[in-house]
Amino acid sequence: MGYKIPGAAMDRVSLLWRLRRRARRGAVCMTLFCISMALLYALCAENSVPVTDAIFGVRARTRAQPRTHSVIKVVRGGAKTPNVVPQKHPNDPHRPIPVLSNHTNEDLESPPKRTSAKESSGFFARLLPRPLTRVLAGLFSGRRKGELSGKSGDAEFFGPKGLLGEVWNEEMSSSMLGGRLQKVVQNYQAMNKYGVKVSGPGGTSKRTKLSGHELLCQLKEKVQLSTLTPDFQPFSAMAWASLLLPPQQLSSDLGPYKSCAVVSSAGSLRNSGLGKEIDSHDAVIRFNAAPTSGFEKDVGSKTTIRLINSQVMANEDLRFLSSSLYSSGVLVAWDPSPFSSDLSQWYNHTDYPIFSQYQRYRRLHPQQPFYILHPRFEWQLWQRIQDNMAEPIQKNPPSSGLLGTVLMMSLCEVVHVYEFLPSRRKTELCHYYQRFYDAACTLGAYHPLLYEKNLVKRMNQGSDQDIYVHGRVTLPGFRSLNCTAGMVRER
Repeated sequence: MGYKIPGAAMDRVSLLWRLRRRARRGAVCMTLFCISMALLYALCAENSVPVTDAIFGVRARTRAQPRTHSVIKVVRGGAKTPNVVPQKHPNDPHRPIPVLSNHTNEDLESPPKRTSAKESSGFFARLLPRPLTRVLAGLFSGRRKGELSGKSGDAEFFGPKGLLGEVWNEEMSSSMLGGRLQKVVQNYQAMNKYGVKVSGPGGTSKRTKLSGHELLCQLKEKVQLSTLTPDFQPFSAMAWASLLLPPQQLSSDLGPYKSCAVVSSAGSLRNSGLGKEIDSHDAVIRFNAAPTSGFEKDVGSKTTIRLINSQVMANEDLRFLSSSLYSSGVLVAWDPSPFSSDLSQWYNHTDYPIFSQYQRYRRLHPQQPFYILHPRFEWQLWQRIQDNMAEPIQKNPPSSGLLGTVLMMSLCEVVHVYEFLPSRRKTELCHYYQRFYDAACTLGAYHPLLYEKNLVKRMNQGSDQDIYVHGRVTLPGFRSLNCTAGMVRER
């Protein structure tokens, strides 16, 4: 006679069995869910531009700095990869680095071959589909913050022996970037949201290369600081303009100052200890939502001018209308217009609602000086960058950093620019007051930032040691420049 399990014990065994079965099913479902989420993440990471456009619209993307690890080519059949010739590495003369140029030299060695993905692929890369291998790589090896390429990543540029070297190389080009960031730059080079009409000698290695002094004189002659006043059309016919727009140009109301500081928002300002030096200047310009409270040791506390873009003004999270951050100093706002449009066309087609926000702020803070840059200023500066580069640049306006630098050169005798060219503290940290990492914040994506830095490096009148140790560039003000007739070559 066989042994019979009591009913209560049988119930316990049955319950335990059911629980184990449910646990196994739950584990399987959770595994399938995680794999599905990982595949979805990989799909979105590789197609972030169309996904962003579909959810938020084109405008949400076109003014934002894209993450370098999540952007693909926007315009199919975009800019072709230019010819590459080797140049000497800034730290190792025997190590060639690629520089974008159409120039050829028979005496130079042939450019180094790029290693294909197949040559370095492992077992799983051969066995599994490419999206799945990327998921596994992300899960087990981790994705580097703001990585520059699929292989060497941030260490290639920002490490102690990175390609950026100790001091910024004024011949930097887009071909020196990692593969993914190259795609981002090429996408923006192929796009032409503002209808830019390229003219002049720029964009080719055959251009005449100007000296630093010639570049400074060219800026002085061809880039004119201008702000909106009520006598400009169409504002002369608007009642609010006569009440709220300043009656005179910014350059008539401010300055001249003897020494000025341009304080970038770069992450490399963190732990710099530059606060006292920055505050020692007669005037200090800061940008967008960059705070001073809590960072005085590194960035100082003085704010004479704050240059803000229209996106900051329209962003409700930044509380432009109510935050005390914007209440100190003189405000200067800017918004890019179409390249060839007049003020009337721009007024009706701004990137962000700069004029409605301007009116609201002026009524809330009527005593605070508040100017709007004439969009002609932005495109005049863009043209100077393109004319002096050996390759096409992004057809988007310059960054706030360069706009503010030239603005201060129009008001000051000497201008010190901090961490626009990265110092020995170079990092992928975008801003000193945030925890977001992206190489595009240093090397550029939407803005032609890489080329702006090349231009500033060529105009720098300070030493490389100043850049390396302090991140400080020294530029003369336009008033102190001696540009005799014929000194600047015709472009």
